[in-house]
Amino acid sequence: MGLFTVEYRNVEGQGVFARGGLRFRADEASLRRYFAEILPYVSLNDLIGEATSWLLLPSAIAFWLFPVLLYYLDIALAVYATAAIYVVTTVSHFLIYSKPVNYLVLLFSQKVPRLLFYAGWATILLLEGLRSKAIVLGASYLFFGFGVEARMIATLLTPVYAKLFSLPPSDQVLRNVGWYYGVKHRIDPTSWSMSERR
Repeated sequence: MGLFTVEYRNVEGQGVFARGGLRFRADEASLRRYFAEILPYVSLNDLIGEATSWLLLPSAIAFWLFPVLLYYLDIALAVYATAAIYVVTTVSHFLIYSKPVNYLVLLFSQKVPRLLFYAGWATILLLEGLRSKAIVLGASYLFFGFGVEARMIATLLTPVYAKLFSLPPSDQVLRNVGWYYGVKHRIDPTSWSMSERR
């Protein structure tokens, strides 16, 4: 079992559900057909786990950048800059996949480092008399913690997703993860199919 391994549920007629209720449209049988050539090298649990982690990239980057931007910029400008970075990262991470970067996403998505980082920045802001910024920082911690930003951006960008990609976000990322392993093992992923007949 690898660092990214997750358990999943296959729900007939609905697809595969991973950690936190994240849904992949294709069912387990279809995914196993599609990824058949790479499954001897990487398990479906790992593929789904890596996709689940990679989907956190925009949120992770925004989360860790916001306190720094808040310290150096006005509150409104820090919020706008973080939102812009979030949107650009969201679109970009549907196009590429990097496993080394995904290790960092996995690390920086853990609760303890996140809490300590924000507590440290809150202390700095309070010591410098920036009380309003400290309050905004605390609110942003809850904002990110409950995934409000992910739901808001997903709602706003749904029309963009539909025009740019043929698959839903989670399925698009899962395919990219699979293609990464295909290229790594010198297998042509463009020939893969989820149908019984090829």
